[in-house]
Amino acid sequence: MHGVAVVLACFSLITLLLAWSRWLVGRRLAAAGHLLLAVAAGWGAAALWPILASLDTYEPLVRDQVVAELHFEQTGSRSFRATLTRLPVGQIQVFEMSGDQWRIEARTLDWRGRAAQLGLRPAYRLERLSARHTRPVPGQDPAASSYALGEDRGDDVWAKARTSPAWMRYAQGNHADGPWQPLANGARFAVRIEGRTLLVDPANEAAAVSEDRPR
Repeated sequence: MHGVAVVLACFSLITLLLAWSRWLVGRRLAAAGHLLLAVAAGWGAAALWPILASLDTYEPLVRDQVVAELHFEQTGSRSFRATLTRLPVGQIQVFEMSGDQWRIEARTLDWRGRAAQLGLRPAYRLERLSARHTRPVPGQDPAASSYALGEDRGDDVWAKARTSPAWMRYAQGNHADGPWQPLANGARFAVRIEGRTLLVDPANEAAAVSEDRPR
Protein backbone atom coordinates (compact mmCIF):
# COMPACT_ATOMS: atom_id res chain seq x y z
CA MET A 1 0.00 0.00 0.00
CA HIS A 2 3.02 2.28 0.17
CA GLY A 3 2.81 2.63 -3.62
CA VAL A 4 0.43 5.61 -3.38
CA ALA A 5 2.80 7.53 -1.12
CA VAL A 6 5.78 6.65 -3.34
CA VAL A 7 3.97 7.91 -6.45
CA LEU A 8 3.12 11.18 -4.70
CA ALA A 9 6.71 11.59 -3.52
CA CYS A 10 8.07 10.98 -7.04
CA PHE A 11 5.52 13.41 -8.49
CA SER A 12 6.59 16.00 -5.93
CA LEU A 13 10.26 15.60 -6.88
CA ILE A 14 9.59 15.80 -10.62
CA THR A 15 7.37 18.86 -10.17
CA LEU A 16 10.03 20.51 -8.03
CA LEU A 17 12.60 19.97 -10.78
CA LEU A 18 10.17 21.46 -13.31
CA ALA A 19 9.65 24.47 -11.05
CA TRP A 20 13.43 24.98 -10.90
CA SER A 21 13.76 24.74 -14.67
CA ARG A 22 10.94 27.27 -15.16
CA TRP A 23 12.65 29.62 -12.72
CA LEU A 24 15.96 29.41 -14.60
CA VAL A 25 14.36 30.47 -17.89
CA GLY A 26 12.55 33.35 -16.23
CA ARG A 27 9.04 31.89 -16.16
CA ARG A 28 8.33 32.95 -12.59
CA LEU A 29 4.56 32.36 -12.59
CA ALA A 30 4.91 28.83 -14.01
CA ALA A 31 7.68 28.12 -11.48
CA ALA A 32 5.44 29.23 -8.62
CA GLY A 33 2.59 27.00 -9.85
CA HIS A 34 4.86 23.96 -10.11
CA LEU A 35 6.32 24.71 -6.68
CA LEU A 36 2.85 24.74 -5.12
CA LEU A 37 2.07 21.40 -6.77
CA ALA A 38 5.35 19.94 -5.50
CA VAL A 39 4.63 21.09 -1.94
CA ALA A 40 1.06 19.70 -2.03
CA ALA A 41 2.21 16.31 -3.37
CA GLY A 42 5.04 16.16 -0.84
CA TRP A 43 2.67 16.97 2.01
CA GLY A 44 0.27 14.27 0.78
CA ALA A 45 3.05 11.67 0.68
CA ALA A 46 4.23 12.62 4.18
CA ALA A 47 0.69 12.47 5.57
CA LEU A 48 -0.14 9.13 3.94
CA TRP A 49 3.10 7.30 4.76
CA PRO A 50 2.46 6.63 8.50
CA ILE A 51 -1.15 5.64 7.78
CA LEU A 52 -0.12 3.18 5.07
CA ALA A 53 2.66 1.84 7.32
CA SER A 54 0.01 0.99 9.91
CA LEU A 55 -2.33 -0.60 7.36
CA ASP A 56 0.52 -2.77 6.09
CA THR A 57 0.48 -4.64 9.42
CA TYR A 58 -3.03 -5.93 8.63
CA GLU A 59 -4.17 -8.75 6.36
CA PRO A 60 -7.32 -8.87 4.16
CA LEU A 61 -10.21 -10.55 5.95
CA VAL A 62 -11.76 -13.22 3.72
CA ARG A 63 -14.99 -14.89 4.79
CA ASP A 64 -14.57 -18.44 6.17
CA GLN A 65 -10.79 -18.38 5.57
CA VAL A 66 -8.57 -20.04 8.17
CA VAL A 67 -6.12 -17.32 9.22
CA ALA A 68 -3.87 -19.44 11.44
CA GLU A 69 -3.18 -22.92 12.79
CA LEU A 70 -1.82 -23.72 16.26
CA HIS A 71 -0.09 -26.91 17.34
CA PHE A 72 0.88 -27.65 20.95
CA GLU A 73 3.60 -30.00 22.21
CA GLN A 74 3.94 -30.66 25.93
CA THR A 75 7.49 -30.06 27.22
CA GLY A 76 6.86 -30.28 30.98
CA SER A 77 4.16 -30.86 33.57
CA ARG A 78 2.46 -27.59 32.61
CA SER A 79 4.77 -26.33 29.87
CA PHE A 80 4.06 -26.37 26.16
CA ARG A 81 5.69 -25.39 22.90
CA ALA A 82 3.17 -23.62 20.66
CA THR A 83 3.74 -23.49 16.90
CA LEU A 84 1.69 -20.78 15.19
CA THR A 85 1.37 -20.91 11.40
CA ARG A 86 -0.09 -17.81 9.78
CA LEU A 87 -2.18 -18.57 6.71
CA PRO A 88 -2.18 -18.32 3.77
CA VAL A 89 1.42 -16.98 3.84
CA GLY A 90 2.74 -19.93 5.86
CA GLN A 91 4.83 -17.85 8.30
CA ILE A 92 5.74 -19.93 11.38
CA GLN A 93 6.39 -18.70 14.92
CA VAL A 94 7.27 -20.83 17.96
CA PHE A 95 6.49 -19.87 21.57
CA GLU A 96 7.18 -21.45 24.96
CA MET A 97 4.05 -21.33 27.12
CA SER A 98 3.12 -22.25 30.68
CA GLY A 99 -0.39 -22.86 31.93
CA ASP A 100 -3.56 -24.92 31.55
CA GLN A 101 -5.42 -22.85 28.96
CA TRP A 102 -4.58 -20.68 25.98
CA ARG A 103 -6.27 -17.94 23.98
CA ILE A 104 -5.56 -15.94 20.83
CA GLU A 105 -6.76 -12.39 20.16
CA ALA A 106 -7.02 -10.24 17.04
CA ARG A 107 -7.91 -6.76 15.86
CA THR A 108 -10.36 -6.12 13.02
CA LEU A 109 -10.85 -3.07 10.82
CA ASP A 110 -14.09 -2.45 8.94
CA TRP A 111 -14.54 0.40 6.47
CA ARG A 112 -17.64 2.49 5.81
CA GLY A 113 -18.78 5.45 3.72
CA ARG A 114 -16.27 6.84 1.26
CA ALA A 115 -13.49 4.57 2.51
CA ALA A 116 -15.52 1.51 1.48
CA GLN A 117 -16.43 3.18 -1.81
CA LEU A 118 -12.73 3.69 -2.54
CA GLY A 119 -12.26 -0.09 -2.34
CA LEU A 120 -10.88 -0.54 1.18
CA ARG A 121 -11.84 -3.99 2.45
CA PRO A 122 -12.17 -5.46 5.97
CA ALA A 123 -8.82 -6.41 7.51
CA TYR A 124 -7.47 -8.14 10.60
CA ARG A 125 -4.29 -8.46 12.61
CA LEU A 126 -3.45 -11.25 15.03
CA GLU A 127 -2.68 -9.41 18.24
CA ARG A 128 -1.76 -11.67 21.17
CA LEU A 129 -1.28 -15.32 22.18
CA SER A 130 -1.72 -16.00 25.89
CA ALA A 131 -1.74 -18.85 28.38
CA ARG A 132 -2.98 -18.93 31.95
CA HIS A 133 -3.03 -21.18 35.01
CA THR A 134 -6.52 -22.07 36.17
CA ARG A 135 -5.41 -23.99 39.26
CA PRO A 136 -2.33 -23.28 41.40
CA VAL A 137 0.28 -25.93 42.04
CA PRO A 138 2.33 -25.58 45.26
CA GLY A 139 5.99 -24.86 44.61
CA GLN A 140 5.48 -23.86 40.96
CA ASP A 141 5.61 -20.40 39.43
CA PRO A 142 2.05 -19.49 38.37
CA ALA A 143 3.19 -16.76 35.98
CA ALA A 144 1.23 -16.83 32.74
CA SER A 145 2.68 -16.52 29.23
CA SER A 146 1.71 -13.75 26.84
CA TYR A 147 3.18 -12.88 23.45
CA ALA A 148 2.44 -9.95 21.16
CA LEU A 149 1.68 -11.10 17.61
CA GLY A 150 1.09 -7.68 16.04
CA GLU A 151 3.56 -4.89 15.36
CA ASP A 152 2.71 -1.22 15.69
CA ARG A 153 4.11 0.89 12.87
CA GLY A 154 3.33 4.40 11.75
CA ASP A 155 0.05 6.01 12.76
CA ASP A 156 -2.21 3.56 14.65
CA VAL A 157 -5.27 3.54 12.38
CA TRP A 158 -7.08 0.99 14.56
CA ALA A 159 -6.77 3.17 17.67
CA LYS A 160 -7.95 6.23 15.73
CA ALA A 161 -10.94 4.27 14.43
CA ARG A 162 -11.95 3.66 18.07
CA THR A 163 -11.29 7.10 19.54
CA SER A 164 -11.36 9.79 16.84
CA PRO A 165 -14.82 10.99 15.69
CA ALA A 166 -13.31 12.02 12.32
CA TRP A 167 -11.94 8.51 11.74
CA MET A 168 -15.03 6.77 13.09
CA ARG A 169 -17.01 8.13 10.14
CA TYR A 170 -14.94 5.93 7.82
CA ALA A 171 -13.49 3.09 9.91
CA GLN A 172 -14.47 0.83 12.79
CA GLY A 173 -11.91 -0.94 14.95
CA ASN A 174 -12.93 -3.95 17.03
CA HIS A 175 -11.47 -6.72 19.19
CA ALA A 176 -11.93 -10.35 18.14
CA ASP A 177 -11.08 -12.50 21.15
CA GLY A 178 -11.05 -16.27 21.00
CA PRO A 179 -12.35 -18.47 23.83
CA TRP A 180 -9.99 -19.96 26.39
CA GLN A 181 -9.05 -23.49 25.30
CA PRO A 182 -7.33 -26.28 27.27
CA LEU A 183 -3.64 -26.83 26.58
CA ALA A 184 -3.09 -30.44 25.49
CA ASN A 185 -0.19 -32.38 24.03
CA GLY A 186 -0.47 -32.86 20.28
CA ALA A 187 -3.57 -30.66 19.97
CA ARG A 188 -3.99 -28.76 16.72
CA PHE A 189 -6.48 -25.94 16.17
CA ALA A 190 -7.64 -23.85 13.21
CA VAL A 191 -8.39 -20.17 13.76
CA ARG A 192 -11.02 -18.26 11.78
CA ILE A 193 -12.44 -14.74 12.07
CA GLU A 194 -16.08 -14.06 11.28
CA GLY A 195 -17.04 -10.43 11.69
CA ARG A 196 -16.10 -9.50 15.25
CA THR A 197 -15.84 -13.12 16.40
CA LEU A 198 -12.68 -15.22 16.51
CA LEU A 199 -13.50 -18.93 16.15
CA VAL A 200 -11.19 -21.76 17.20
CA ASP A 201 -11.94 -25.17 15.70
CA PRO A 202 -10.28 -28.46 16.76
CA ALA A 203 -8.27 -29.83 13.84
CA ASN A 204 -7.36 -33.27 15.23
CA GLU A 205 -8.50 -35.80 17.82
CA ALA A 206 -6.22 -34.47 20.58
CA ALA A 207 -7.78 -31.02 20.24
CA ALA A 208 -11.32 -32.42 20.17
CA VAL A 209 -10.69 -34.53 23.28
CA SER A 210 -9.20 -31.54 25.13
CA GLU A 211 -12.30 -29.46 24.39
CA ASP A 212 -14.53 -32.14 25.91
CA ARG A 213 -12.64 -32.08 29.22
CA PRO A 214 -14.14 -30.06 32.10
CA ARG A 215 -12.64 -26.57 32.32
